[in-house]
Amino acid sequence: MSLDFVSIRAQHSLAEIVARTGLFVPPGVTDYKVCCPMPDHDDRNPSMMLHLRTDRFHCFGCGAHGDVIQWVESVYRVSVGEAIGMIESAAAFPAIVTRSVVESSDQRNIGTRLRCEVPDLERTSIKRVKAVLKEAWYYYSHGQLHDEGHRYLQRRRIFVDALEAEVSDPVVGHTPYGVPDRLLIHLRGHGFTDDEVVDAGLAKRNGRGIIDTFRDRVMMPVKDCDGDVVGFVGRYVGQRPGAPKYLNCTKTVAYDKSINLYRPSRPVLGPTARIIICEGTIDALAIAVVAASAGRSTEFAPVAGSGLAISDAQWGAIVDIHAGTIVLCADGDIPGREANLQWSHALAKRGRGGLVAPWPEGDDPASFLGANGEVGLGSITRSSTLVHISN
Repeated sequence: MSLDFVSIRAQHSLAEIVARTGLFVPPGVTDYKVCCPMPDHDDRNPSMMLHLRTDRFHCFGCGAHGDVIQWVESVYRVSVGEAIGMIESAAAFPAIVTRSVVESSDQRNIGTRLRCEVPDLERTSIKRVKAVLKEAWYYYSHGQLHDEGHRYLQRRRIFVDALEAEVSDPVVGHTPYGVPDRLLIHLRGHGFTDDEVVDAGLAKRNGRGIIDTFRDRVMMPVKDCDGDVVGFVGRYVGQRPGAPKYLNCTKTVAYDKSINLYRPSRPVLGPTARIIICEGTIDALAIAVVAASAGRSTEFAPVAGSGLAISDAQWGAIVDIHAGTIVLCADGDIPGREANLQWSHALAKRGRGGLVAPWPEGDDPASFLGANGEVGLGSITRSSTLVHISN
């Protein structure tokens, strides 16, 4: 088996490898959007872009990206050597399950991977699902797991104490280590059934058994306007190749990632407050943290969807937060700049203008504010440093 990465990439196009995976790619296209096939990404709307001219892929939902080798690594959860062996072999790749297949097929076993059961939206009441989520958040966000979440953020220079004091609740937690079903065991001990845990999006069950959905992740809660936890966003901190950077709960009776938004705090906003649209959950959290530490929470309403994609329902919720200025704060890279442009057009359709925060190349709100603290809020508050996009 050859380990000449350059040669392998030159000999095998992304279009070929994607087709061998079982996804359809129309001939003659250079850029093509598909439902993300990554195992931990329940992609209900196509959010992965295949750049067939450059043989690269990027998912705007979970952050998965790379070349043909990383595609096989990530999709099949194999090592680099195993991925190369699969690429060079004449054997067919194992079939995969994408959202389109799951919705149209009742197969329980496709290829070598069993399809996980999706939450049943009618089996468990929303009241009971919220009760499961509330207990799960208590488990994630107290004691050692809360401290571990704090330590991760502190390494990124995000100090949440002032924000937690302001909202009177933890804003970060962490998954347990070791055994892959520790949350499940905890919830069973509090009277919840496996069906209820699955229907809350907190466990995955297939023909081989049941395990926690979130593992090796820093956890942040998604809450509704009543302050109830309806879902989670988990930032991956483990070593598993191909794991999505961010993972949301799958769709449940309480949560839909194309509808719900992450808001780290909901203060009563002042008349000059700004809505801050972020690409990442931790970016929105970082803005809320710095604002709380500076005693300026009433000036900012940071919010994040699920990556770069923002649905019509989410846009409606965003513009309803406040009548003030909207600042677009995607990351300071090419996808982030493209997202800011797309977001500005979406705002224009709703009669709202947008301002773009000028993050330095390679920076994002979390890294920039981590380095600059309250001074960094000037990139959001000083309109002279912002580029206006009219509607």
